[in-house]
Order: sequence, then structure tokens, then C-alpha cells
Amino acid sequence: MSTSTEAKTPWWQSLERQFLTYLSRWSDKWVHIGLVLVFSAWIVVDVLFVGVTGGLAQTTYDNMVRGRVITAPADPRIVIIDIDESALARMATEFGRWPWPRDTLASVLDYVEDQQPAAVVWDIIFSDVDRLNPGGDAAFDAAAKRSTHSHFGLVRLPKTNDDKSELTQKNLPSLWVQAAPPESKELSTVALIPPVLPGVAIKPLGYNNGYVDRDGILRRYRYFERLDDGGMIQSLPMSVVQQVDPKAHAFWLERFLNKPQIIASDNATQDDVLINWRKKANAYPRVNFADVFALADGGKPKEEVPSFAGKIVVIGSTAPSLHDIHPTPLSSTQAGVESLATGIDNALNQRVMREMPKWLGALIAMVMCVGLAFWSYHKSVSSLAAGMLGMPSVMLGISFLSLNTDHVFLDLNLSAGLGLLFVVLLKVWSLIQKRHWFGDVAPACQQASVWAWRANEPWTDQQLQDLVRALREHAFNCRILLLDITPAQSKLVRWKPFANYLALIGPKVELDAARQELAKIAVSLQAHTGNILTVPDQSEKPSLQISQLALQAWTQVSDGDAHQKF
Repeated sequence: MSTSTEAKTPWWQSLERQFLTYLSRWSDKWVHIGLVLVFSAWIVVDVLFVGVTGGLAQTTYDNMVRGRVITAPADPRIVIIDIDESALARMATEFGRWPWPRDTLASVLDYVEDQQPAAVVWDIIFSDVDRLNPGGDAAFDAAAKRSTHSHFGLVRLPKTNDDKSELTQKNLPSLWVQAAPPESKELSTVALIPPVLPGVAIKPLGYNNGYVDRDGILRRYRYFERLDDGGMIQSLPMSVVQQVDPKAHAFWLERFLNKPQIIASDNATQDDVLINWRKKANAYPRVNFADVFALADGGKPKEEVPSFAGKIVVIGSTAPSLHDIHPTPLSSTQAGVESLATGIDNALNQRVMREMPKWLGALIAMVMCVGLAFWSYHKSVSSLAAGMLGMPSVMLGISFLSLNTDHVFLDLNLSAGLGLLFVVLLKVWSLIQKRHWFGDVAPACQQASVWAWRANEPWTDQQLQDLVRALREHAFNCRILLLDITPAQSKLVRWKPFANYLALIGPKVELDAARQELAKIAVSLQAHTGNILTVPDQSEKPSLQISQLALQAWTQVSDGDAHQKF
């Protein structure tokens, strides 16, 4: 139809129309296959290697951790001697700001040691000498030598610095849980910050690093690390477990040896153990360090100090001013000593939160995409509307329920998100198709004709999808005119009789040529069709003429004066 007398179409609308026309020539079948292939390739690259979309899954996981209904109880053996802000203030009157002279720590160690604890775990790094108070260093070094239950932590430096170090197993033997095999020609050097006091260096040691994910959140723990020479060092929790419960230590060691070699990294990897957190961030009982020191020094504490007999005593700081805090799923400012206590707790009680392999999550996401594409192609995109929220909700529900156990976490978060994104892409494709086939009912042509159709029930998206595919193949320049809103919203039909009608608008020559093929579609859709009516002449308002002719044709089909059923 000529539209030379109508208002000139803006250039951007013409460009948009050309773009929609180009896209609408694409076959539905190949679009669906292409989307599956592209999405599957993205899943493989991103989920297994890049991890760009991992942030959404991590955030969802953190929310699930905080919302758990069932959590493992805190081990009653674990107690924290806490250097908090109040302890810093009380001790400052006599010893000044932190760090205090180490004879204060020696007094506390002797007091706790006399009560026969199961273990004394130091979340304090003794990496430098106290030049202002050498007597304090000597007192603590002597107390450490006397202690039979102390475990000390040290800092493991990035593996890239190992070749610059001179420290080997000969220097700190208790850090190693497995020596290098005899065939190793040379022992690996390990980059770490060792304890400076001899009495500390000869005691059980373990690295006390928190390996966070790339977003800075601590979610996993690295209990062991294998070295290049085949030897293996252990973490501070494992040093404690080795003494308190050798069977539990053997369990973890065997589990680690049966897994692929962990790649040492500054960030946590999925080979590290997912931490089974307690219900809240501050789950373990705390005793103020100043109160324990008061008792050890012959004074009177402000609050009652419990017995440490048989306890696993963790000595560390929750004071924000000492900066031993880091974000976890439970809190953005969780104290490191609480995370250490949780690591010890999980290790002692053999709480292994096994994770679904990444490759399995990627496979589930790809299978979902194939299933969604198959359903969309044979049904319609609108039929997936209920599943757009239902499917992710079910998958997230499964993940949440699994997180309430002590055994396995079925991480379907990312699969659910990727499935939802795939449905959105299908929806976008459907909208592009509708913009082309239902948007412009007066395509540029020399002579427009109208072919009225009537169904017994309101048209569905699946029926229209079949009709669009037929038009794409046999009458591409034609369009579909609907009286009521789109069938994707058929439950909201405002005037039901209108929803039963549509008209094919297009060049008369093209409609005549495609009539036989389109009539077969009408039979399969159980639709009644009228005669093809042609606009009598080219007026200044061709769209209005087409509308009037369509109304006339629908009236004829409705009255039965000029309709036939193929």
C-alpha cells in the first residue's frame, strides 16, 4: 500500500522496522537451537572458568545461610578468651595500648594450663620480638615450653613467594602433617611468617589463613595444603584435632588425600571445604581476657570465670580496633577468632558440607535450557510464564533445604538464575516477533487485501505461533490484525467475542498465492475463514480503509454470509 500522503516516518522508526523485519526472517527452529548453543557455551565458559555470574549465586547462598532453620549446635568444649574493647581498656591502665608485654599472656597461659584443658589455641601471631620488654618475651617463651596443650598459628604467604623463602620442613617440623616422599630430590621451601620465639616454634603449629572468595567473603576453609615436593602442611584447626581427636584427624587427612590436588591460591577454591556455620555469628561462649588475667595475677575478676578443664580454649580478639575481622555469610564484621572456632568445631565433629560439582551444575543448567527451548518451540513462550517464577523457586527451595543438613549443599542457585535468564531471552525473542507480525498492519505494498479468520475460542499464543511460521514461509509481507489484547493475557480478555477474530493483511498477490497453504493451517487450527477482500483504491488514509474493510470481513464471517470452513 502506498503511504506517500501519510506523515513521513522518522528515520529511527524506519531503522527499527528494518531491523525487526531482518530478525523476523529467522527461523524459530534455528533461533531456539542457536540460543541453546550460545547459552550452553556461556555456561561452560562462565561457570567452569570465568565466574562472572557467580556473584548472584554467592549472594543467594549467604541469604540462605542466615535464614536456615536447622543448624549444628556449637561444640560445648570450645570457649573463647576474648581480647575485646573492654579488655583493652581495663588492661591499658597498667600495660598501655596493645600489644601488651608478653608476660601478661604467659600468666594467662600458665593459669589455663594448670586446669588441664584439651587444647589452648592461640589466634595471636608471635612474629616479632618485643624490644621494649625482652623480659616479657622470655616469660612467654618459658611458659610456651612448659605448656603441653598449646597450638600456635602462623601466616602462610602467597605460594608465589615460596621460591624466595628458606624455610623447609627441617625448620618447623610440627607444621608438616606429611613429609615429602623419599624420592624428592629437594625439600620445598615455604613462604610464611614463622614464630620468633623458640619455645613457640617447637610447639604444634598450623597456618591460620582465611582464604576468602573473590568477593571478599569467607565461605570455605583450607584444612591442608599440598606442596610441590609432595609434602603437606596443615592448618591450625587440624593441629588441634590431631591432638584432641586423632580419629577425626585421620578422617580429614584421608578425605583430602582422595581429592584432586588443591591449587594453592590467595582466594578460596571449590576444592576447599565449605564452612558449616553455626546459627549466629557469635555462637561460642566468651570470657573476658582481663578477668582471666586478674585471676592469674591473684586479683578479683569483674565477672565469674568458668573452669577451663577439658575445654578447647581459643585465645584471640574480637576488638574492632585490632582489625581481626572479616565478612562472612553471617556477618559483615565477624571476628576472626569466631571463624577459627567454627573451623575447629567442624573439624572435630567431622561436619563435611559436600558440594555439588560445578560441572554438574553447568550440566543441569544446559539441560534446563534444552527443555525450555523444546517446550517453547512446540508450545509457546507464554506457556512458560508460570514456570518463570515456579522453576527458580523450586530449585532455590531444594538448595535451601539441603543447606539445613550437615552433609550436602545442592547448589542450584546459579542454575535457577541461568534458567530464568534463558526464559527471559525467549520472551525477548517472542516480543520481537510480535512487534513485527502484530505491530504494523499496513506494510508497504501496492495493493492491500484483508482475509478474515474466526476461531471458536480466543486465539492462543500457540495457534498464533503456528500461523506466524506459516506466514514467514509463504507470505512474509503479510501481517496479523487482532481485535483484542494478545493471547498471552487471555485471562484478561476484556471483550471475549473480539478475541476470536483476526485478519491477515498483505498484498493481494501474495495472499492469493499463499491461500492454499494457509488454508491448511486454518484447518489445523479449526478456524473459519472468509473471502479475501481488497481495498478498492488508494486513499490518503489506507490504514483506516484497511480497518473498515477488516470490520466488514469479520461481520461477514460472523454472520455466515461469506464464510467457509476448510
